[in-house]
Amino acid sequence: MKKLILTFALIVGFGTAMAQENDDIVAKREQCRTNASLFTESCKIKDYASAVEPWETVYREFPDLTKNIYIYGPRIIEWQISQTQDTAMQSKLFNKLMDVFDSQIKYFGETDEKKASIMLKKASYYMQYRPNDIKTGHSWMRESITLLQEGTDPAYVQNFIMVSDALYKADNNMAESYISDYELCSAILDKTLSDSTSKRYPVCKQIKAYADNLFAVSGVADCEKMNSIFLPAIEANKENLAYLTSLLSLFKSLDCRETEAYYTASTYSFNIDPSSEAAGGLGRMYFSKGEYQKSIEYLEQSINLATNKSETDDEYLIMASAYMKLNNDRKVRECCKNSLEINPKQGTPYILLASIYASAKVSDDPILQKSVYWAAVDQLRKGREVETKASIVDKINSLIAQYSQYFPTKEQIFMHDEINEGQSYFVGGIVGESTIVRGK
Repeated sequence: MKKLILTFALIVGFGTAMAQENDDIVAKREQCRTNASLFTESCKIKDYASAVEPWETVYREFPDLTKNIYIYGPRIIEWQISQTQDTAMQSKLFNKLMDVFDSQIKYFGETDEKKASIMLKKASYYMQYRPNDIKTGHSWMRESITLLQEGTDPAYVQNFIMVSDALYKADNNMAESYISDYELCSAILDKTLSDSTSKRYPVCKQIKAYADNLFAVSGVADCEKMNSIFLPAIEANKENLAYLTSLLSLFKSLDCRETEAYYTASTYSFNIDPSSEAAGGLGRMYFSKGEYQKSIEYLEQSINLATNKSETDDEYLIMASAYMKLNNDRKVRECCKNSLEINPKQGTPYILLASIYASAKVSDDPILQKSVYWAAVDQLRKGREVETKASIVDKINSLIAQYSQYFPTKEQIFMHDEINEGQSYFVGGIVGESTIVRGK
């Protein structure tokens, strides 16, 4: 009986202690709610000095109390870091900042998506304070963005591609990683851009243009590599007009329009929406296959569909080459003139003009027939004056040397009744231009 009474007394005592302990926890929790309100209001007015103590109390005592701990915690710690010049203290605060994100994942990362979103924030802060180790932050970002896909905040997509670009510029061995990152970001943005009613559409459009330009100017991928990378992706997105349009724009900016990937994307895009760019791609494709008449048909469509005629000089130039294959010199001349009217600072049209001039039949007189070479060299010299690409300038110089060999000799000119050295001479036929008589 005495044992029973003693046992009962112990149980009552334990229960009383537990009740007291629970009361203490409840009281502490209520006090922390008050502290949470205090640091929240202080942070809203950017009074971080007043927010430090109540925030640290709540974070230490009840890290699962409210999401505000993790909304305002990084701001408070950032402020603390800015207030000290002590590197040891800054390092300690930085570690605390990283711990805050780990705690947020522990208490509020209920799903993989939420964990990934928190990791993106952690990665951004990590790279901000550890700029010499952005590879670590980059790795966290890639893992998170791969999981979140189009659920990723567009700002993080832009930040990620910027980081990837910076890594490649610092180390060219990161080329494959950069290309892979670009593909990931591009696919995510294209999914959003497929719906023009999306609230994210305007910002994603800007970020996509930025990412494309950054990738294009980086020089990370040559046309052959671009072709092998994007061909499978094109097949997977052959009904996604936004993706195809974006890809055509990228390949154009990289000057990779003579590739199977570009041709394939043009075909699928044209089937959905006969745009100028897609028609131009088909024109190039059929030219590469030797189907010159079909090439011309699509190039004409491209020019007619173009909203900006100032960008059709390439189409006229390819059309000129197609007409040359079809031995239609007058159309070659017409297309070259049109191309030069749009873009006078290019040498290739002059090369084509020189070619048809040099092969033209203008006279039965063997000496006067050589006048075509004067006219041809005139065109090449015009091209050399405006062309900036070394490879084209070299070709022009080679042709000038070649055609100059066919000039009549000074003796032949002297003996001819109709021409004199240095005088103006009109070359008829397809040439239809005046030149200057000169001997070799």
